[in-house]
Amino acid sequence: MASLEELRNERLKKLEILRSGGYNPYPSQTEISHSIEEVVSNFDKLSETDKEITTGGRIMALRQQGGLIFVDLSDNGQRLQALLKEDELGQSFDLLTKTIDIGDFLQVAGKLIVTKRGEKTVQVEGWKILAKSLRPLPDQWSGLQDVEERFRKRYLDILLNDDVREMVVKRGKFWQSVRNFLLSKNFLEVETPVLENTAGGADARPFVTHHNALDLDVYLRISTGELWQKKLMVAGFPRTFEIGRQFRNEGMDPEHVQDYTQMEFYLAYADYEKGMQLVEELYKQVAQETFGTLKFKIGEFDVDLGQKWERYDFQETVKKVTGVDVMTAKLEEIEAKLSELGIAYDKKGFNITRAIDNLWKYCRKQIAGPGFLVGVPIEISPLAKRDENDPRKTQRFQPIIAGSELGNGYSELNDPIDQLERFNQQAKLREAGDEEAQMKDEEFVEALEYGMPPTCGFGMSERVFAFLSNKSTREAQIFPLMRPKDIKEIRAKDLANYTAVIVLNKDDKLEKWQEMNAIAHLSASFASRLGRPLLYQDKIKTKDDKEIYLNIQNAILVKEARNNNDLINLLTEAEAKGLESFEFLRPMIETSDDKKIIAYAKDRDWANIDFLGILIFGKRSVVEKITEDFPFAT
Repeated sequence: MASLEELRNERLKKLEILRSGGYNPYPSQTEISHSIEEVVSNFDKLSETDKEITTGGRIMALRQQGGLIFVDLSDNGQRLQALLKEDELGQSFDLLTKTIDIGDFLQVAGKLIVTKRGEKTVQVEGWKILAKSLRPLPDQWSGLQDVEERFRKRYLDILLNDDVREMVVKRGKFWQSVRNFLLSKNFLEVETPVLENTAGGADARPFVTHHNALDLDVYLRISTGELWQKKLMVAGFPRTFEIGRQFRNEGMDPEHVQDYTQMEFYLAYADYEKGMQLVEELYKQVAQETFGTLKFKIGEFDVDLGQKWERYDFQETVKKVTGVDVMTAKLEEIEAKLSELGIAYDKKGFNITRAIDNLWKYCRKQIAGPGFLVGVPIEISPLAKRDENDPRKTQRFQPIIAGSELGNGYSELNDPIDQLERFNQQAKLREAGDEEAQMKDEEFVEALEYGMPPTCGFGMSERVFAFLSNKSTREAQIFPLMRPKDIKEIRAKDLANYTAVIVLNKDDKLEKWQEMNAIAHLSASFASRLGRPLLYQDKIKTKDDKEIYLNIQNAILVKEARNNNDLINLLTEAEAKGLESFEFLRPMIETSDDKKIIAYAKDRDWANIDFLGILIFGKRSVVEKITEDFPFAT
């Protein structure tokens, strides 16, 4: 089988044949009179006129039978057959047979006919190459099998996979339906800044960039204009919304990405009760218009958006599932429950707010929905109004569907004194190390002092579309962010700045041979995935000219963790900091059967995976910092 480079060289030769024959393989102009979609949808009417039409698309199939060539042309998901005959095209037929390939863009002119097999076809009287492809397309039947390659070359994934193409189309319909719904309710679409001096409106770690003209560091927004849209409420606009990108510099999992589309609306003279009514109507209409149904299979859940939407009280739900009363429990009690349930959490900046939130995340995974979470404690709602009946809680609501929060809204806090006090409390949390606590925004407080009417605000992200599509949020993006291919090929001069640390699970009481087995497998996985350029920088030669690789430039340190939960927390922190991680699971020491290992992982939540050891690799300063509390193995 020819290599990719050999196939490319063959196509380069065909390119030169076209050019030497006076054909431009990349013309700027076309003579297309009808798109393939127009031809297919109006075939009978167009064929009756007996007039020549000109159309074009990408060649997806190519079959030659003597003096006949059949090609399948594709454009925008539609296909049309073209028939080219040697006796009608003359010398140009010979040139065509020598130069065209699957993947080329071809323009054809001719009359519409129906073949003996009933195939709607263009009988070609003239042709023109619109773009010569230099790389062969992947096999249309097997397509791109590797998930990373599918995401990296998404354009091919879309081209070859009708399901992915349909996902892109539905994604556009989804956001257009959201926009149309809000416009029909007399909302005004606005645009607010993406670069901010203060990243406000959410509990999240922001991205930081430098503004050269002003010579200052600024943040990429973590909400879609929440504080700005509230200023528009102060300015006298009673109904606003924005659909745009927002950015959160946090970990990745099936529900979270760092760069994504969000919608936020703000409705004056309304509270969270009116907000819930509007959101339920919004979700039903958007789901029906995008997917044509209100019934969905999402993971293990069967969800019917058309049924009655329930109310889930935060305090009651957590107490029912875990036995903990979050309104009275101390931090130590909640932390003990988290450990008991095997719930991983980031220890850095850990506080009562993060403790309550982690406990709730465990509980919500068991709720199918649809419904709304209400009665959220004030500790985790710094921008929501207090519940007038219970000031420990807020007038906040979140749609719960298939075990996840698919939106966030509340009666907005418009008391400037209360808001300033909440900001001060958040500032103390940030000083204590909580990077996700909200920043103090005194300019926003000043705006509130001019007066903002009672307002309900709500936000939803593309996670809603992903869930209704039964896909991960990353998979439901058109072009998910990928690590560059050469990121792993670190140059020798930079190598001293990187290190690798293996951390074994001491709680498993592994025998010595099992420890060595875990270390060996993690090291081998590390070597195979990171590549030779990282591990071996130079060779030495013996007197008789034999080559010997020098030793690895970085020693792999081996440390110990107390238990599985410590390893999960370490993995979570490593992921959040963008480090490479390699895992060794319990079944890996018992079997080399990939199917058994995959089945083991698919049958468990992350918190229930039994890790025997992990390897963390990355910048030395970062790796050493997050592993400094782990003792060296003995």
